[in-house]
Formats: sequence, structure tokens, C-alpha cells
Amino acid sequence: MQPDVSVIIPNYNCLEFLPKAIDSVMMQNGVNCEIIIVDDGSTDGSVDWLLKQQVRNPQIRLITQANQGVIAARNRAIKPASAPYIAFLDADDFWYKDKLEKQINYLKANPNCGLSFTNYDHLTMDYEYIIDCYGYWPEFSKYKNKSQGNYVNLDDAVNFLLTTNVIGTSCVVVRKSTILEAGGFDPSLRSASDWDCWLRIALISDIAYTADNTMGYLMRPNSITSNRQKRLDAIEDIINRIGQHETVSEKAKEHAQAWLLESYGEMYRENHNYLNSMKFSLKAWRLYPHMRHIKQCAHDLKALCKHSLSLSV
Repeated sequence: MQPDVSVIIPNYNCLEFLPKAIDSVMMQNGVNCEIIIVDDGSTDGSVDWLLKQQVRNPQIRLITQANQGVIAARNRAIKPASAPYIAFLDADDFWYKDKLEKQINYLKANPNCGLSFTNYDHLTMDYEYIIDCYGYWPEFSKYKNKSQGNYVNLDDAVNFLLTTNVIGTSCVVVRKSTILEAGGFDPSLRSASDWDCWLRIALISDIAYTADNTMGYLMRPNSITSNRQKRLDAIEDIINRIGQHETVSEKAKEHAQAWLLESYGEMYRENHNYLNSMKFSLKAWRLYPHMRHIKQCAHDLKALCKHSLSLSV
């Protein structure tokens, strides 16, 4: 019997987390899943463990490849996926019970919708709650109550998503036909390929969302800061590319540039270069005035004064 959904899990040395991720797929009710796990050259015993799981559970399909990165791993699994819908789950994330059924039912009932996504929880390595994704993006607050318990289409999706990277990869379900039409994940990008893919899908189909929290995302140490410059370069490239489409507004492009400047400020802040951090926050404020830019400048000024006082003592 054809599965309802193909769950794609890229894995690189995540044996510590894989059992929880796979168990969270197994406890989904109301849908028939196949689980395609692409091991990207792991050296931690993942493949041996997965081979044993594959014998015990016929839902699991294992693909192995030399280490090529998560983009290649996801793309490798899309074409051989048997189901009309594809769900993505990173090996160190996990779903809450009954995530998939409502999500897939909405896509079935709305043929013009190519992708749906959900809210999710940021968690510590001890699985303690930090903040939900939508709560991290105040721009999304006006949409949150509108979709509590339901899926609704996102208005002006491409312009909104260009300014607010609110879609977590592990909460996405997409039509296989739609992601193939969009070209999958771009291997030329060194980072942010998921955001780029969702934007290209938004150019050709409706996007739906819900405020329901359906998964847990582990904030692993150094998962972002170690690749900050690579990510910023990719974001700038994506903004320039998507911004060429006639459906993208000038206002959205300005907001996206402000977000990029703000991200540069965060990088300098992490490196305790508070003067440059303030400069980029002020540049972001000029393009898209927001209270958080003032708060960031105030924080940086306080840190800079504290540092200057310590040097003078």
C-alpha cells in the first residue's frame, strides 16, 4: 500500500538523538508513513544501528552516502520518496503526538496549497522549554491567534517569508510535486537552503500554517554561531535572488535587508564588538524601525561602557 507521507531524516553522527526522532514518527496516528533516512557518512555507529532497525521495522528505508552535507542528503531522498507528501525531520528534532494527520488532511483538501508548517518549541539539551518559534518572531504575533487549532493560508506568503524566516524545516509537510517543481534544495548555497526552498515554493503555490506547537527543536551548542558568516552570505544571496521577482514588494526587500543588517549586528555582539553591533542595529532601524533595534543599541552601549570602565581601572 502506498504510504500517505514520506518522512525524510538526514543523519550525520546523531545516533544519540535518532531513537527519539524515529519513535516520534512511529507514534503518529491516522497516517501511513515511510521513513527514509539518509546517512551522510556517519562515523558514530549510526549505520549499524539503523540496519538493525530496518530489519525490525519495514517502514524504514536506509540510504547511505559519503559525507556531502544536509542539502545533498535531503535532495537524495526526495525523488525516490513513494508518497505524494513529504515531511522533513532532522535527526536531533522530534515530533509531538499526532502532528501529521491534520497537516496532511489540510493539504488534501486544498490542492492549491503546496506546503504547510507549524509552530514549534525551542528546547535546551535537557529538553527544557525556552521559547516557541512564533514567540521569537513578534512580526508573526498577529497571525498566531488567527490559526490556533487550524491551518490557514498565509497572506502574501513570499513577501512575508522574505522578511521573517519563521518556517522550521522539521515542521514542514510539502507536496512532492511542488518541491520538485520548485527545484528542491539549492546545493550551491552554503547555508539557509531550506529558507530559499520555501521562498521558491511560495512563488508557485499557497503556503498554510497553524499556531499549534507540534515539535521540539534542540538548541545544540555552537549550531549557529560557528557558521554565522556562511549563513549571512547565503541570506544576502537569497534576498538578492528572490527580490528580482516582480511579486516581491520594495517594502519586503527593505525589511529583508534590515533583518540581514540586524543579523550582522548579532554576529558582532557575539564577538563583543559592541561598537560595530550598534552601527548595524542603527542601519537596520533606518530601514525598518523596530523597538528591538533600540533595545539592542541600549544593550550594546551598556556593554561598551562597562568594558571601557574595566580598562580604565
